[in-house]
Amino acid sequence: MLAATPAAPTAAPAAPETARAKWRVCTTGDYAPFSARDASGQLQGFDIDLARALAEDSGAQLEWVSVRWPTLQTSMQAAECDVAMTGVTWQPARSVIGYMTRAVARGGPCVLGDVRATPVGVNRGGVLEAWARTRWTEAQLVITEQNQSLPELLAGGRVRAIVTDSFELRAFARPEWTSQCEPRASRKVYWLAPGREALAKTLEGWLETHPERVQAAQQRWFGETQSLRPIDHLSDLLARRMAFMPLVAGAKAKAGLPIEDLPREKLVLDAAAASAQRLSLPEVPVRDFFALQISLAKLVQRRKSEATTLELAGQIRLALNDLGERILSALVEAKRAQQLRTASLADLEPLTPLLGADERQQLLEKLHAIGD
Repeated sequence: MLAATPAAPTAAPAAPETARAKWRVCTTGDYAPFSARDASGQLQGFDIDLARALAEDSGAQLEWVSVRWPTLQTSMQAAECDVAMTGVTWQPARSVIGYMTRAVARGGPCVLGDVRATPVGVNRGGVLEAWARTRWTEAQLVITEQNQSLPELLAGGRVRAIVTDSFELRAFARPEWTSQCEPRASRKVYWLAPGREALAKTLEGWLETHPERVQAAQQRWFGETQSLRPIDHLSDLLARRMAFMPLVAGAKAKAGLPIEDLPREKLVLDAAAASAQRLSLPEVPVRDFFALQISLAKLVQRRKSEATTLELAGQIRLALNDLGERILSALVEAKRAQQLRTASLADLEPLTPLLGADERQQLLEKLHAIGD
């Protein structure tokens, strides 16, 4: 028989285990393959998988918050959740609220059914409704509050076609329906509520360092993998910055301001040069690159102007400043990966909607100079 173990001296109470961080994740549960529900009502999809992987690696707990597309932006402004992970498409008007991560996927709008007939069904509140309204009149559209009801509307003859996208197409398609899709210019991101800077940094860092896990989820849910190279990230940020320019033109016109603002341009170029020096990037090529961006931005403003309720100083310029800093960081990332000197016009495809081939070629040459 073992001798009795002497009683241990009384110890101080153990410190309580550090509480795990809890992330409130807004999701709609109606947008396959990003966020949907299985037969038992459980959430599943690309974004659901990545949310769980991110939380597991970060030691966090998830709290799912159900939201609807028409009120998603309001929910983000009110910080009813910490992050939206539900197939969110980057848009300028959304991006001035909180923070939007690097793209995790790219897709484009599709029309399923008779592409020449009306009426056309589309879900309310998302980027696809805005896209549909540029192509059909109000009278030609049937707007639904339930995204998953669109195939039934088409099958039942209520509409002749429906608007979906390249991701959702597989879930909605039927053998007898034809489809027609636009180029994949829409970027899917994760949307952080205002004041969630620490979480934004966590998500952004994980996405940067785990592209293979993102691609594994792409393969599972999309049936394909998409490129997630540093040059793709840089190209996306350049496209985001340029996408603001029609809104800049509209805001300036509303305020009676000229397109050209030389003092501000100098401030932007001086800041870019200072950041280049801090980041060990070649100062002159970086300054030249940003000078070209400014020149091209003014061309876009002269070609296209869009009315906007966004404030030029309080919202748009703050977003542009943030994008400028992110572009500089992306230049470091792409240069480290030796992808600047080998970049091609195909890598700048996200800029195609606003810049011509010769204009993209000019940007490409500046990128090569930074990469040398």
